[in-house]
Amino acid sequence: MIIVTLIPLLIFSAILYLRFNKGKIAEKMVHHKLMQLPEEYHVIDDALFMSNGRSTQIDHIVVSPYAVFVIETKGYKGWILGGENSEYWTQIIYKSKSTFYNPIHQNDGHIRFLKFLLKDLGNIPFVPIVVFNNEADLKVNVNNHIVVNRYYLKDAFLQYKETVISQELKTKIISRIEASSRTQEKGAIREHKYNAKSKRYDTRNKIQHGVCPRCGGMLVERRGKYGRFYGCSNYPKCTFTLNK
Repeated sequence: MIIVTLIPLLIFSAILYLRFNKGKIAEKMVHHKLMQLPEEYHVIDDALFMSNGRSTQIDHIVVSPYAVFVIETKGYKGWILGGENSEYWTQIIYKSKSTFYNPIHQNDGHIRFLKFLLKDLGNIPFVPIVVFNNEADLKVNVNNHIVVNRYYLKDAFLQYKETVISQELKTKIISRIEASSRTQEKGAIREHKYNAKSKRYDTRNKIQHGVCPRCGGMLVERRGKYGRFYGCSNYPKCTFTLNK
């Protein structure tokens, strides 16, 4: 009787674990993929930086002779729709729809931070990559960024073949990033997650009430080249958009 009672509880616990840890699971799977790269690629996982009271967390940074690759990992599956300049992208699984912040914008912010951190080391080439689970069907309109399923991640790296970073500069970049990262400080990680979660909640709450999370204007339904979407009433001053 006890065993019968425990089985549903264990199943429920497993579902909760997967739901709340899908991001970490996706990051670990990407890490294993990155470990398949040749040895001249140096991988830094889960780097956390603090600057002026704000935190920046980067899933993976890969330093190589060819570029510094900055990777944003998303553990979503189903249809993924979005544009390069959209504020939010949409996930569709059967009839269920949800939105999430455009990972391209997210990664651009990470690169701006790294450029500031490494500004005295010269002109360093950065390559942003957004990687999704293999179960994601990517229907995104992007031209100037790399957005791939995990299966194609290695190919995204290997297309860069020209050596533009010397061994000396590569060592300096790695040392600076690792010395500045607070990844080992659990308190800092918890604080970052809390702040990020609070910001997401505030943004979603505003959207649900038809308010632009960027400027406070009203969200208005519009029709564009790729279908209907929501835009800010303060356009063109505010360019916030949300796929319908």
